[in-house]
Amino acid sequence: MNMSTQARSLVAVGDSVSEGVGDPYRGGALRGWIHYLTAEPANHAADEAPGPGLELAANLARSGATVAALRRHQLEPAVALAPAYITCVIGVNDVIAGRFEAARFAEDYAHVLDALSASATAGVLTMTLHDVAASLPLPRSRRAELRRRTAEANEVIERVSRRHGAWMVDARTAVRVERTGMVCVDRLHPNRRGHRYLAALAGEALRTRGGAVPGPAAAIPEADPLRERIASGARHTLWVGRHLVPPLAGAVFTSRRAGRVRASSPPADRRS
Repeated sequence: MNMSTQARSLVAVGDSVSEGVGDPYRGGALRGWIHYLTAEPANHAADEAPGPGLELAANLARSGATVAALRRHQLEPAVALAPAYITCVIGVNDVIAGRFEAARFAEDYAHVLDALSASATAGVLTMTLHDVAASLPLPRSRRAELRRRTAEANEVIERVSRRHGAWMVDARTAVRVERTGMVCVDRLHPNRRGHRYLAALAGEALRTRGGAVPGPAAAIPEADPLRERIASGARHTLWVGRHLVPPLAGAVFTSRRAGRVRASSPPADRRS
């Protein structure tokens, strides 16, 4: 990597949103907002805005990652690359998990941002969590609990980002993607249009702080043609079937099997 490329290099860490889930491409590959943020203008289709002069060094984000998993598996390789920019978008899987410990989340997130900020030569881009509960079919009590968790996670993200002077995209003030045709059929991930919108928000955040070359202000992208939306939805459904259903089915089977084993086991000997 030459010096000019190093000065514009970007590494992404995080979960499925940064991996590109919701924006499948031909052959099962994923693109997503990191792709649109870093792709060269010549590689964009006519309806895609060019990225703000950044070049992707590595996308380490993985589906299902929590902040603790990011700390274990993605942090070391990201730091080793020492890029100019690092994007860190994480937290959704933490708040939707069966158990959420705000103090543990805060400790892990602070550790991650400390290390990333020390490694990125230009800076780190973070993102608050959107209203995760808004588009999910949940009972009222579960929706309220999920919103409480999201608020706690966002307080951590905002506070730690501010401490490190990170560029932060505030998803709480962005356009509600579930109301503008920018969310997938799974009601959780952005679709191609949503990913392009996230890239525009990220580019604007970087430009506002002088972190990249000048460009247009963030705007909601035009809707994709109906044929492309249908094709993209079908590809996303296939991706979910191949990558998410088998692990979930395996987890359910293991849980049920463990329950049967416990039920058939004789009572424990209570003698001291």
